[in-house]
Amino acid sequence: MKLEGISKIAVLGAGVMGHGIAQIAAQAGISVVIRDVEQSFLDNAKTGIEKNLARLVERGRLKQEDVPTIMGRIDMTLSLPDAVKDVDVVIEAVPERMEVKHSVWGEVSKNARPDAILATNTSSLSITEMSTVVSDPGRFIGMHFFNPPTILKLVEIIPGNKTRPETIAMIKSLAERLGKIPVIVSRDAPGFIVNRVLITYLNESAKLLNSGYTKEQVDAAMQYKAGMPMGPFMLADLIGLDITYNILRVFEENLGAGYKAAEPIRRLFEERKLGRKTGEGFYVYGKPEVKEEQAAGFDPSTLLRPFIAEAERLVSEGIADPGSIDLAVKLGANLPMGPFELKARLAAGVVEEKPIVPETRNGVLKITINRPSKLNSITTEMLNTIADIVEKTDTDKAIRCIVITGAGDRAFSAGADIDEFSKLTPAQALDYTRAGKKAMKKIKAAKKPVVAAINGFALGGGCELASWCDIRVTSDKAKLGQPEANLGVIPGWGGTKVLAKLIGKQRAKLLIMTGETVTAEEARQMGLVDRVYPSAEYGAKVDEFVAKLAVASPTVISAVKRLTNPDVKEEDLEAESEEFSKLFETKDFREGVSAFKEKRKPAFTGE
Repeated sequence: MKLEGISKIAVLGAGVMGHGIAQIAAQAGISVVIRDVEQSFLDNAKTGIEKNLARLVERGRLKQEDVPTIMGRIDMTLSLPDAVKDVDVVIEAVPERMEVKHSVWGEVSKNARPDAILATNTSSLSITEMSTVVSDPGRFIGMHFFNPPTILKLVEIIPGNKTRPETIAMIKSLAERLGKIPVIVSRDAPGFIVNRVLITYLNESAKLLNSGYTKEQVDAAMQYKAGMPMGPFMLADLIGLDITYNILRVFEENLGAGYKAAEPIRRLFEERKLGRKTGEGFYVYGKPEVKEEQAAGFDPSTLLRPFIAEAERLVSEGIADPGSIDLAVKLGANLPMGPFELKARLAAGVVEEKPIVPETRNGVLKITINRPSKLNSITTEMLNTIADIVEKTDTDKAIRCIVITGAGDRAFSAGADIDEFSKLTPAQALDYTRAGKKAMKKIKAAKKPVVAAINGFALGGGCELASWCDIRVTSDKAKLGQPEANLGVIPGWGGTKVLAKLIGKQRAKLLIMTGETVTAEEARQMGLVDRVYPSAEYGAKVDEFVAKLAVASPTVISAVKRLTNPDVKEEDLEAESEEFSKLFETKDFREGVSAFKEKRKPAFTGE
């Protein structure tokens, strides 16, 4: 069978994973039949898919007219034989118990076509053991999606001991067709790559509670000092302590007593306090959060070292190479760095993340906005740091070009830090917007060419920062916009003025009033960005482009900047600052901020 021959798949299990896999397959043009044991499960799956598609339409990522076509590719049934009888691939996503998996796959083997590929979405169970109940283990394979499968890009592909190479190649190609990034695990082993590293890290974290540390202290340190999107205890609650506990049981049975679930995890599991799904785990839900000052007294390397050590074990056991492990952990766990990248940082004596990271190489100063856990949102202090670095560079003849970019691959910068500016009084807001403009003007005044390398979202203050740079180059996955209107405010760092200079008053007015985001190509067509590169080639293309600027004549660059940079008048910028600060007195602003934090649409009244 060739990839082009895959026209229909069956998904066994209609839960969050199952119906998510079915949705992305249908979006990729593949017919899907979903099977489960109760009609209510299928009804919930249909509702879930419809909600997901509606959300994509609302965010401009899908056209409304495409929704009926996608839904038309999805059938549902309670009959397993009917589900699998004429499909090319069967993907199973049933509960993580080997006896359940064996029961399902034994029935599939009797009813599916003999050439159909059989793929399990298990997160930790043995592919080889599971395949013993099917007639041809050579067509059986692990295809581990990550939750939610509609968003997370990673798929771990795990061969069993008898899986044929052509089966691996076919499932790898299918994953790519579904818009995923496949990582092939070299051999079948408990937890594969991501869960082996991540769940062990969570277990080591829980052990620390018996050593005098608090969950808030550890979470705050790992989030604010180590740059993790969230601390390990909040992450365990998000994953689910039942899932965490059961994976650790598999580890203990197959890898030894060192992987036994820590007492706090075991206790919460037995008390059925399973995290967010039950309203209580390590934290009680609502909206628990930790503050930076709570991190005092905890060294992040205490947890980073066992995190790295587990990855090194995977290499020594022949499960994966360092590059695959780093890629899988970043994509599957949504972390800014993989364990071997962290190892290099620790070896260099760098433990704590800094929000702004300058690095000089080959005549180019690269300034990285380094808050990936907050989509690289910017505080005024960070903006001042960027501006000061740029200003000091003017006297350094060895530096010929400056690049500003964001850490990770999700965002250049998603804007100003809402926690900072949402608490401002109108008077403080006036000082805030003036300080931001002062920093932006330093960037504009730089004698060296300043390039915004936009690798993801550039929204609000992030879009403003990019707009003040000389040149903007993007990945084709980038999104740009000024969505401040959704918060009940306007751009406050010169966005209303510099954007109008770049793309014209009418287009600027439309973007700011609607708060809409545009794709990289749409931004290029309207003059907001200068180059759009395919995401697979983005880094190399940016380096190539910047290298040309680095060898250009500095006197020519300086002259061209003086003659062509947008002339934004001081009185216009001050007028924007005054309007910005006035909006902090309105009910619409308070409603906009509340709606943002509660992840809902604002209900503005004009007050």
